[in-house]
Amino acid sequence: MVVFVHGCFWHRHKGCPKTTTPTTNRKFWLEKFGANTARDARQQKELRKLGWRSVVVWECETKRTERLAKRLARGLRHLLLRAQAAR
Repeated sequence: MVVFVHGCFWHRHKGCPKTTTPTTNRKFWLEKFGANTARDARQQKELRKLGWRSVVVWECETKRTERLAKRLARGLRHLLLRAQAAR
C-alpha cells in the first residue's frame, strides 16, 4: 500500500477550506494546480497497474489522528485479507 500525504492547497482537496486560489496571477495558479492534480492521477493510475493500492491522506485529516488511524487500519486490514485469500 502506498500512502500519499497531500497538502490540501497544492493538491486541491475538494470541499476543504484550505483549497483556495490566490487572486493575483490566477492563470498561473490554475495551471499549476491543474498540473499537480493531473500528475497525482497519473501516478495513482500507474501504481494501480503495478498492483499497488494507494491511499491519499489530506493535510486537514492529520489533525484528527484517531479518525485517520482507523481509516488507515481499515485499508491495511483489507489488503491483508486480500493477500491471505490469494494464497
